[in-house]
Amino acid sequence: MNPRLLILLTLLLVHGVSPSAETLSVVPDSAQALATAGGRFANLNDASAVRVSPANIASMEEAQVLMNAAIWNGDIRFDSNTGASVKMSESWIFPGSLYTVIPIIPGKLAFGIGASTPFGMATKYPKDMDPALKYQLAYESRLLAIDITPAIAWKVTDTLSVAAGMDIIYSELTIRRAYPWALWAGPGTPDGELALQGDGWGFGAYASANWTIAKGHRLAVMGRLPVKINYSGDLEAKGMPGGVPALLAVGATPTSSFKSDMTFPGSIAVGYGIDVTDRLTLGFDFQWSRNSSHDDIPIDIGNNQALLAGNNAALLGWKNSIDLGTGITYALDEQWKLRCGYLFSESSQTAANYTPSVATNDRHVFGVGVGWRGTRQSIDLAYAFVYNPIRTISGNATPAFDGRYKHQWHVISLSLTHRF
Repeated sequence: MNPRLLILLTLLLVHGVSPSAETLSVVPDSAQALATAGGRFANLNDASAVRVSPANIASMEEAQVLMNAAIWNGDIRFDSNTGASVKMSESWIFPGSLYTVIPIIPGKLAFGIGASTPFGMATKYPKDMDPALKYQLAYESRLLAIDITPAIAWKVTDTLSVAAGMDIIYSELTIRRAYPWALWAGPGTPDGELALQGDGWGFGAYASANWTIAKGHRLAVMGRLPVKINYSGDLEAKGMPGGVPALLAVGATPTSSFKSDMTFPGSIAVGYGIDVTDRLTLGFDFQWSRNSSHDDIPIDIGNNQALLAGNNAALLGWKNSIDLGTGITYALDEQWKLRCGYLFSESSQTAANYTPSVATNDRHVFGVGVGWRGTRQSIDLAYAFVYNPIRTISGNATPAFDGRYKHQWHVISLSLTHRF
């Protein structure tokens, strides 16, 4: 691959964070949701259902506000077949969310709204990484997506509830990486840096239904449309040497505009909930996500477009993916509940297009949690271990990215709910 093209294209290979399958997509909507992992859609009964399965809020009789804070800690290590190795230099991430449910007709019609960070990514590697990777891999990649989700839910009959809502997403993208100006100015030219910052908005919609098919048996269906984000911002080419004929000839400048767009994929989910006893509840979830919508990302960097060597799009070649799992809730009494769950999340990255900036493998999420409910307040706490089996990549479009990838995450989530 053309080295100039590679440097610019890898700037954009960091966004792969769909709500289902990539990077920090297991960011918990609440501690209850994290603990039950793969058994949420039919059973989730706190305010975070506004985004996860909004039909569930139709039967709520009290207004409530839920605040959730989470802590992620982990690491990513990549051992390239070139002999180079790199490991994340920062490994703490702090996402959060806020949800409100307001019954319009208690137990029959409800409005909900949430603000959350359901997907995002932050990878930071040492600037002085091995030369075999230095010009292939961004040393800092950050994607923030804030999702505002208003929804309305209606209990149509005693056994059927339906809901519809919107995804209003604001997203920021920041990328920093080394750039070898020697490609343009000749050997001995000091390296520089390409720094890209952009943001944008996108809009989508979702709908869900929850049907009690028999006493103690619930079937939930959730569908979410894809959301296209239009990014605009600036590209700063730090350390660009002046007076270089090759750069002057193509009109390159130390700064330029940046425009692109990317699509967060749509998904379809089905959940089944069973009240085994008055105390024991089981849940089973399946979700399919159209991650292949990430396939083609246009790149427009204004007067620096020549740096792309005529290649004006990044091709990811991702595949669609599935999530499936189960969750268990056991009520010790009217106040205390114990929870646990398991979720398998399939990676959508193919070996040919795998990148350390979005280093994801098939994931196994093991969650546990406890909840306490008082008259007006509830407190829920959960922990999850995100296990990623070691993945060996070969045949990558960038040979330096062939090698072994290993990363694990620990997640703690605390939710506080107040009912009015």
